[in-house]
Amino acid sequence: MIILSNGFPTNMPDSENVSQGGPANFAKLFCSYIEKRSKDRWIGVMFQATHLKEPALEKIFKFIRRDYYKLYLPKRQLTRITQASTMQDPAKILKKSIELLTNLIRQKKPDVIFLNGFGIFNWALLKAAEKTKVPVVIQHAGIWTKELDIHKSTYTKFGRKIMEEMEQDSSRLTDAEVFLNKWSKDYYRKNIAKRSNKNTYIIPLPFNFSVFKNLSVNENDSQFYFDVNKFHIGVIARWDEIKNHKLILSLAKEIKKLKLPWQVHVITSIPDLSKYQKMQNEYEKYIDVIMPTNRSGISDFCSSVDLLIQPSLFDVSPTVVLEATASNTPIAISRNVGYAGDFKKYQAKDWIFDDKASKMVGQIKKILRKPMPAAIKKHLRYAHDHERIFAYYLKLFSEMSR
Repeated sequence: MIILSNGFPTNMPDSENVSQGGPANFAKLFCSYIEKRSKDRWIGVMFQATHLKEPALEKIFKFIRRDYYKLYLPKRQLTRITQASTMQDPAKILKKSIELLTNLIRQKKPDVIFLNGFGIFNWALLKAAEKTKVPVVIQHAGIWTKELDIHKSTYTKFGRKIMEEMEQDSSRLTDAEVFLNKWSKDYYRKNIAKRSNKNTYIIPLPFNFSVFKNLSVNENDSQFYFDVNKFHIGVIARWDEIKNHKLILSLAKEIKKLKLPWQVHVITSIPDLSKYQKMQNEYEKYIDVIMPTNRSGISDFCSSVDLLIQPSLFDVSPTVVLEATASNTPIAISRNVGYAGDFKKYQAKDWIFDDKASKMVGQIKKILRKPMPAAIKKHLRYAHDHERIFAYYLKLFSEMSR
C-alpha cells in the first residue's frame, strides 16, 4: 500500500530538527513504525512559504520505502487568503499548487491520502485528491476554526471566513474523518460540520511510552538542577494564545505574592517581536524560561519537575500529558483540554484546575506532591499505545483504498 501524506522536516530520516506539535510527533513516530513493521510505502509532501512568484515542487529525499517532496508556496498567495479584504476563491489563488500536487498524485498513484492535521497546504492537497479521486482520510488533530478565532487578530475577517469554509471542505471531501477524542468530535460536529457520523472514527493520539521513558538521563547527569527546597511546576508550550501564557504568568505572580516556595519553569521560545517585549520582560522576571530542547531534554525536564500543568484555552490532545504519564510525573490540566473527560472518568478530577490563578494555587495545594491516580495512568497507557493505534490506521487505510 502506498500512503501519501503531508510531511514535516522532523519525520525525515536522521532529522536533527526538534519536532513541535502533535501532527509532527505523529508523523515521526508513524514513519518509524511503517519502516520497521510493514511493507507499505510512505510519500511525504512538505510545504515551505517562499518569495518565489510561482509555486514549485521538487523531490528532496528518497530512503528505502520513503520519498519526500517539497512544495514551495509563494507567501503572497498565502497572504491573499489570510489577509483577504473580500471573499476570495482559494482554488483560484492556489491553482498552480493544486495542479502540481495533482500531477504528483497521478504519477505516484497512492492508495490513500492521509491528511495529518489541517491548514491551507493540506486543503490544497485535499483539492488535488478530489481531482484524482484517491480516497482521503483526515485526522483532525485540532479544530482549525477555533484556533483561527483565538488568533483572530492575525487574520482579516474575510481571511478567517475563507479558511473556516476550507475546514468545512475537510468533511465534505474526505472519505473518513478521525478525531482524537469524543470531546473534539462533539465540538466539531456541533460548530463546524454537521455531517452524519458515518465513516467517523475516534482514534487517540499515539505515543511510545517505553522509548520516551528510556530517554531520561541518569539523575546525576540531568541538565536541570532545581532547588530541592522548592516545589517545581513545569510547562511545555509553544508561544501562542492557545497555550494561555497569560495565565501561566498570573500564576507565577500569585506564587510570588503569597511567598510560596514554588517555582515555575517554562520550555518555550518567545518570538523576538516588539509586541511581545513587555510581556517577555515580565515573563522572564517571574518565570524560569528554558529554550525548546530535543526529546531527551523534554524527558529530562518532565522527570525533574514535581508537577506539570497544561492551562490551554482550547487543546484537543496535547502530547505533554502523555509525556508526563511516561515520566510518572503528575500533570494538571485545564477543563478546556481534551483529556478532561478521561480525568473525570478515571479518578483524576482533582487534577483539572480552574482558569484563575488564585484558585489554581488552592487546587495545586490540594494535590501537592501526590501521585496521579493509578486508574488514569493505566487508561492513558492503553488508550494511546502507538503500536495498537498504528495497526488500526493501516487497517483503516486498507479498507478505504478498496
